[in-house]
Formats: sequence, C-alpha cells, structure tokens
Amino acid sequence: MPPVSSLVPLEWPDAWQEAGLAHLLEGTAFNCVLLPASAPAALEGALRERFAVLRTPAWRKLAEIDWRSPGDVVLIGDAGWPSVGAGPGSDEAEAGPTGLPWLESNGWLIRMARDLAPQSAVWIRSGPPEDADRIDAGLYLLAQCEAWAHGARRPLWMPPRVAAGLAQGNAAAMAWWRRLAANAGWWVQRAESASWPTAARLLVISGFAGADAQAATEFLNLAARRNLPWRAVLPEQAVPALRGMAAAVYVDQQPLEGGLLQGLTEFVRLGGLLVCLKEAAAALQGLSASAQTHPRYEIRQAGRGRVALSREGWEDPYVMAQDVHLLMSRRHDLVRLFNPGSILAWPAVSPDRRRLRVHLINYSRRGAAHDVAVQSWREVKAASIEMPGMGRQNVPVRREAGGWEVALEGFDTYCGLDLEGNWDG
Repeated sequence: MPPVSSLVPLEWPDAWQEAGLAHLLEGTAFNCVLLPASAPAALEGALRERFAVLRTPAWRKLAEIDWRSPGDVVLIGDAGWPSVGAGPGSDEAEAGPTGLPWLESNGWLIRMARDLAPQSAVWIRSGPPEDADRIDAGLYLLAQCEAWAHGARRPLWMPPRVAAGLAQGNAAAMAWWRRLAANAGWWVQRAESASWPTAARLLVISGFAGADAQAATEFLNLAARRNLPWRAVLPEQAVPALRGMAAAVYVDQQPLEGGLLQGLTEFVRLGGLLVCLKEAAAALQGLSASAQTHPRYEIRQAGRGRVALSREGWEDPYVMAQDVHLLMSRRHDLVRLFNPGSILAWPAVSPDRRRLRVHLINYSRRGAAHDVAVQSWREVKAASIEMPGMGRQNVPVRREAGGWEVALEGFDTYCGLDLEGNWDG
C-alpha cells in the first residue's frame, strides 16, 4: 500500500456492488477505497488491483485515543459536519454568548491531533448528516476543504441519492461528483502547504485525558472560534515547545513538578504568562503580588512575567478562552480578522518562515455581505490568495494604523491568503 500520507480516501457506497463503478474514480485524486463490512470478497479483490483498500477502519472517539501511543493513523470517528447554528439541513440557528451564530467546526480537532501525534496521519469522519439527500454539494465541499486546510483527510461520503444517481448515469449526480472530485484534485496539489504547522504564541499543555480532557478540548475548540491560534502539547513534551511562546495554559489538575515545573518557572521569569489552576501551581516559587487585578484570576508576578491562578477552576470554557486571550493581550495576535461573520481563520507558517498562510473557512457557505479584512502587525511585503478551482492571484496590501492589511472579496467556502514577510520569533 502507498504511504498513508499520499492516500485520498473515498467511502464506497453500500449500494455499489459492482467493481465496474470504479471507472468513476479514473482520472481523479481518489486512490483509496474504504469498503463497508457488507461488501463481497469479490468486489474487494477487484478493487485491490487498482486502489488501496481498507475494510471497516478502526474509527475511535476522540476520548478513546491514547495520545502517547496514537499509531500511524489517527482515525477520529466522532467529528461533526461543519455548519452554522443548529446543523446542516436545519431551518433554525443557534447563537452563542456573543449573539453571533454558533459554529460547528473540526479545525481545532484536527490541529490538536496533528500537534499531539506529529508523526501520524489524521483522518476524520462523522455519521451521515440529517436529511443528507436534501443537502447540496456545498456542505460536502466545505467538509473536504476544512479537513484538507488543517492537514487531515476526510473520506468522501456520498448521499444515497447521489450514489444511486451515479450508478445510473444521472446528470445531476455526475455534476455533484465532478465538483467534489475537482476539489480533491485541487487540494492534492497543495498538500505540502496544508501540512505547515500552526503559527501561534499560545501553548496549551495537558494530558488530554481523564478528568482533564473536557476542559482541555473545549478550551481548544472555543479559542479557535475566537480566531486565537494555539499549539497543543503533552506535559512531558512541553518545555522545548515553550520557545517563542508568549503564554502557556496548563489545564490539568495535577500539580506542576519536575522538568515541567522548572521549565515553566524559567518561562515566566523571562517574561511569559502562565495560566493554570491555583492548586496546580502550589510548587511555584518566587511569586509576588501584582498590581494587576482580575475578577476570576489571582495575578502574581515572577521575574519579568506573570502567573494567573484561576479562582473558580475551568467551569466555563467559553469564558476561559476569552480570559486567556485578554490576559495575553491582542498584541500577540499574528493576524486579526475584521468583520469575520461566520469565517474562521487559522495561520500556518512555511518551513523557511518567510510565508504565513492564513486558512480562511466560511462556515455559512455564502459570500459575506460586508467587507472582510485580515491585518497583521508584522510587515507584509506581498500577498496573494487561492480558492478551490482558482489559481493564485496577487492582492494589494495597504498600510493601516494597526499594521498591514489585506481586504478580501466574498468567498463561499475556502480562501488561502499568503502573506510574504519575516515570521521568525
């Protein structure tokens, strides 16, 4: 079988019992077939002559994954369908505490898995969406773009109506298929940039297991919804990852000790911000009173840095994400998104640190009715954009009071914005 990193998977529909339907995959990027348990052995044998074939992969819930031994492929089976509000196919909208539409996204989930299992490929899937046959191709396109943009694979799943239509040569089904196949081909050509690591100034430290898992994962989710990028790391691997960070959140209840205690003590002494539970910080030395106050945190000074001790635990992850962002201060935002609406942004940096790619995903699947702008306080020498089905286009950069800014035209699903400059440090 080819390397997992080169596989582009498709879920073979239950109703397809003839290997001849594989002709639809000819000339597309799909080179891996996931077979249902009911598929006959003869079908599997015929498909193996042309594709990598996996029968009933061992999908796991996020909470079941052992991040200290993740395996060659992390198969997350309880992802969701990206959407705004109550979910795809619904006529209702759900709003969060800010009044803005609530987003269901998987980007944070993928980024977490990539950080905690850097040597593993990451695949995600979810059960069929409600009223799958009524939903247009845009939802499936969005789901594919979201996974690719964050460096994962999401096996293409076909609604039963589309699968039946393709078997019969239906024109509408063929149009659906061509659109999704073209999108996969576009992303394969950009797989290298989709694998770039997150550009962030915030490190989130946790074992992501047991009693700490809920608070840790919800913080990652809700920080991402604030367009606050982060890197995630296990406690035993945290000290080297502190380099270049402005702040660290230690989520776990386990008291700091050993090398992690020493590393975080030095990190704070040199000017970093540590946010943690009060009981977890019992062994920290050299803390003194700070003039800064906060309704939910006790602020302590240590060297040039600060320690913020949570008074009430992590009872509300939404407030936790908001507080951490404000305690860090917005001056550490590598990029800022103005008038985002239902757009989430995630910055990733090239290996030579000369290009920042801002992945922009529009969860409403409709171009914004207002001007959207991306701003950076770092000098941007040039900017360009890419969208599915479109080649690279240069876009103007304007100097504003807060930094360098790029205005974006409306886009329906995905826009990759590349900012040329020096992103070291």
